[in-house]
Amino acid sequence: MSQEQLGLTEPASYFGGSPAGGLGWGIGGGLGMKLAHPEKTVIVSCGDGTYMFNNPTACHFVSQAYNLPLLTIVCNNAIWHSTKAATQQVMPDGWAVSTENYPLCDLTPSPRYEKIVAAHDGYGEMVDDPQQLPAALDRALKVVKEEKRQAVLNVICGTH
Repeated sequence: MSQEQLGLTEPASYFGGSPAGGLGWGIGGGLGMKLAHPEKTVIVSCGDGTYMFNNPTACHFVSQAYNLPLLTIVCNNAIWHSTKAATQQVMPDGWAVSTENYPLCDLTPSPRYEKIVAAHDGYGEMVDDPQQLPAALDRALKVVKEEKRQAVLNVICGTH
């Protein structure tokens, strides 16, 4: 998702990754933004593989321990797509591409990411129906803004 798609009008409303960055920095970056701007609502959006790379247990611990509530939206397509795409790019004639077998790229069975945050007194919800996403966002934002607790939405986006 880009800034243009979000329709943001205030400066410093969007913080995106550097091309020099990598997987697993998003929640830590969101925690840093929340620490720098405690009055702001911080929303982190990441893929399911990236969520794993973030070390979510440590991130959710920091959120709870330092009172840094934020909303994390996990776009769950049950694949480490970056790894699969890199394999296809680097070895287009290799075994994985020719057999359509990409070891450790398939993330099924998909973990219940929304339950990980519960271990840190956070709110978690899985959303597998697009029609239910607006209401789920409202519930999660209420938890973050009013209850001052972190929240995770595990949004099922289909599989690879």
